[in-house]
Amino acid sequence: MDNVVWKFSLPTHNKIKSRILDIIDNYEQVNPCKDPVTKTDFYDKICYTPNRNKYFEIFHQESESLWKSIVDYYWVTNFSIINVWFQQYQTFDTHNWHTHGQSNISLSYLLELDDSKHSTEFIDIKQKKTFQIENVSEGDVIIFPSHTLHRSPIITSSNRKTSIAINLSLGDPDSRKINSLS
Repeated sequence: MDNVVWKFSLPTHNKIKSRILDIIDNYEQVNPCKDPVTKTDFYDKICYTPNRNKYFEIFHQESESLWKSIVDYYWVTNFSIINVWFQQYQTFDTHNWHTHGQSNISLSYLLELDDSKHSTEFIDIKQKKTFQIENVSEGDVIIFPSHTLHRSPIITSSNRKTSIAINLSLGDPDSRKINSLS
């Protein structure tokens, strides 16, 4: 699906990885996970609130170039962060096929990823086939329309996978870009 699912390599990934993992590793899960995922805060605090998402604040502070790429890519002047959560996967964990409602765009920041075969998998409903982003690696952010069917494939290694999911609602169109078409 050309131009629908794309990736952004976070330049400061190595700088923030251990700080974010420290916060996530010290998180005590409050509610049980309904999916075969080892650890997540999805069911505890789905809405984005700065004081409760300390791991996201670290990510957010280092993501100016990502946010700029998103507004440039989608020809908008702004966006709203709808919700943020993390998920950690161990051997044999998975997150089955799903979409993200109540948002336009979703992001998956691959905080820990040992092998690209464990990265997010998508369904191209037009071609009737599954696919993954090529050459994806730890530190990449996968960006896609929230309605796109996707999943985390079964983790087949003994290495943990950690991702941070972010849902966005795109804002106002960038009239300068649109007017330049005329």
